[in-house]
Amino acid sequence: MTAALLRDIAAVSAALDDACAQAEAGAPIDLAGLESRVAELCAAAEDHRGGALAEPLRAEFQALVAALDALAGALARQRETMAAAAEGRPDPHSARQRAASAYGRTATPAATPASAPMPPSDKKPS
Repeated sequence: MTAALLRDIAAVSAALDDACAQAEAGAPIDLAGLESRVAELCAAAEDHRGGALAEPLRAEFQALVAALDALAGALARQRETMAAAAEGRPDPHSARQRAASAYGRTATPAATPASAPMPPSDKKPS
């Protein structure tokens, strides 16, 4: 049970990391059952309070809390991006800006094209 409990906590943390990555990408995520699953893990961990597994459990739960915090931040950013889009504000994480960031360049508006060349003149140079 104890090794299984540690694996279950780690699995929930990994699922939260995946959900965070999906939220950062702007994809919808499904958190159905998360609250009840975490409650089950907490209840199971109570049986080991003060025992030999207290420290390993603490470490796994700290990783779980860190994953929850990261997901909360990603969801807050996703919510802000959606609110900005609904208000017509530009998305600070547009594909162009992400691409420019990936290549270490600053995303700037497209340069104004140079003026078109003048049509040839009938006059001969003097």
